[in-house]
Amino acid sequence: MGMSLSLKEICDTLDRVGIRPTHQRIEIMKYLAEHRVHPTAEMIYTELKEAIPTFSKTTVYNTLKLLEEKGVVSALATDEDQVRYEANLTPHGHFKCVRCSALFDLDLPAMASAAQEIEGNLVLEYQVLAKGICRQCRDGRD
Repeated sequence: MGMSLSLKEICDTLDRVGIRPTHQRIEIMKYLAEHRVHPTAEMIYTELKEAIPTFSKTTVYNTLKLLEEKGVVSALATDEDQVRYEANLTPHGHFKCVRCSALFDLDLPAMASAAQEIEGNLVLEYQVLAKGICRQCRDGRD
């Protein structure tokens, strides 16, 4: 499901934007690259806390904020007022299933070539969220 990033790729990415690659930052980046479920900070904290007991919630929030500011991860606001994070920076949309609440990437080829300027406004990013019933739910599978 995920794309795994090598330690070197992660360190290079962080270095490139001037973020010191600490163990915790690397773990958060690795988690985002491997779990393409658009986790919330809370989910990331819960998962990583098991492997690294020294992890603090504050560290997770601060790291995500820093990574977002530097453009290494993107934050996605959902209708439940939860901010969810991802490391996939290629233009794409999202699909949210109203039955099982899954949130996944939607490939929108049109977005890759979408206008960078609309009516004189410079567009920096698109957030497209489609809602409906996912394939699994439609097929009656759990």
